Amino acid sequence: MISHSSFITVRYAETDQMKFAHHANYIVWFEYARIELMKNIGISYAQLELDGYLMPVLEVNVRYKQYASFDEKLEIVTTLVEMPRARMRFKYEVLNKQGECICDGHSLHAFINTQNKAIRPPKPLMQKIAKYF
Repeated sequence: MISHSSFITVRYAETDQMKFAHHANYIVWFEYARIELMKNIGISYAQLELDGYLMPVLEVNVRYKQYASFDEKLEIVTTLVEMPRARMRFKYEVLNKQGECICDGHSLHAFINTQNKAIRPPKPLMQKIAKYF
C-alpha cells in the first residue's frame, strides 16, 4: 500500500456564496493529491504523458461529510491500496485541522496510449510501485 499526505489551503475563489468550498473543487484537490503521491514515489505524471502513457479517469466518487471554509488548511491523504493491473484506483480522505474526515472518495484510471488504445501500465511505473506491495 502507498499513502501520501498533501496539504492545501482553501482559496477564496474556491468558495461559494455560503463561503463553503464548492463541491467541484474536491475533485481538483484529488487530482493534485494523486499527482503529488506519484511524484513522492518518483513517478512524474508529466513524463508519463511525454512517454505516451495517459491515465484517463473512468470513475470518480466523492462523499461529503462536512464543509470546508475559506482559508481553512486541509490535509488530503491519498492511498493506492492495490497493485495496478489494467486500472489504477486511488482513495482519498480530506481531513480538517482537527484530523476529522470531512470528505472521502476514490478515482479509477485506465492506461491508454496516444491513439486512445488500452495498454498495460508502463514498466517503470510498475517497478516503482512494486516496492510498496
